[in-house]
Amino acid sequence: MTTTQTFQKNQQQSRFHFNTALFQEQMEKHATSAIEEFKEITRQYSVFHISFFTIACLELLAFALFFSFLTKSTILAFSLAGIFLTGFAYFVLLFYFQAKKPEQLLAVRHTFLENCQAALPFEKGSSEFHFSLGAALYHLLNQLHRQEYTYYSLPSTFKTLAPLMQKFSVWCHWKDLHQMKEFLLLMMIKEHIELVKIAPTDLETHSGLANSYRLLAKHYQDPRIANPQTEHLWVSPEYQSADMLKKFERTSWRAIEEYKILDYYAPNEPWVHAQLASIFHDLNMAQEEIRKYEAILSASPQDRDILFRLGVLYFEQGLNAQGLRLYEQLKKMHDSKAEELLSYYDAYVIET
Repeated sequence: MTTTQTFQKNQQQSRFHFNTALFQEQMEKHATSAIEEFKEITRQYSVFHISFFTIACLELLAFALFFSFLTKSTILAFSLAGIFLTGFAYFVLLFYFQAKKPEQLLAVRHTFLENCQAALPFEKGSSEFHFSLGAALYHLLNQLHRQEYTYYSLPSTFKTLAPLMQKFSVWCHWKDLHQMKEFLLLMMIKEHIELVKIAPTDLETHSGLANSYRLLAKHYQDPRIANPQTEHLWVSPEYQSADMLKKFERTSWRAIEEYKILDYYAPNEPWVHAQLASIFHDLNMAQEEIRKYEAILSASPQDRDILFRLGVLYFEQGLNAQGLRLYEQLKKMHDSKAEELLSYYDAYVIET
């Protein structure tokens, strides 16, 4: 028996003995532990900021209250020195913790992956190995969703203050969650790239990589745009920064390239065109978005949702003749969206 045959036989035996339910149970346990460790680390930094803020407020309050007494004694100099010392200590420790925190978060990710790897029977470097780790990372990513709202809770008697406390929780910890999710998504992408190296022409592998890039792009997008159906009590203005926009655009284009690969191997697949249209919409590339919807419509000419969406795009771009043609099609189908589509007739005039 050759080495390759032996390896394949071992892989088949591993698949046969692999208990998926047990792995999911262990993955859930490790994810819970990782979240607890993550919250413990990030709470410590919150306590650090709150403690120094409280000390500074008390020092300033005491200085203001006893100012008239302090001006008549040498204690004034010591009081001012104490305030400056508090500020100096805060900024020194802040710079230290800012450098230390990413290392701690990466350690949480590393521990989680090591625990998941120990539960896998697959050979390291095999497709099953990388696929399972990617699934574990995605599971932990989902578990972290909206965790920034859950750090601090109030007794039921203070229900009216709950939204304010949630907003404070988000303000304190949104960046911690953002950084941790980014680390997980980057590792997910790495695992999918390893899968591509093993099976370069496998469509499912490229689909997984494209979706991972898409998730990372949405991670850099303003949450109110990425998740419009979800309530957002507070959103950081950093999402509007040039750096975040650059990351969003760069990652979106990487997703586009992966979807183009899928389009090459599976031409005229409506799902691929729909994903590309969605990305072009987020990038404000209306002409490219129109082309993708036209490709979907050529494959599914009776799709009413696509007719409506494409009609809206036509009107928004001032292509009223083409928009009216789609309006007529919806009208013939007795679709209620026909009149709604017509309301966009002046969209181009309003925008300009």
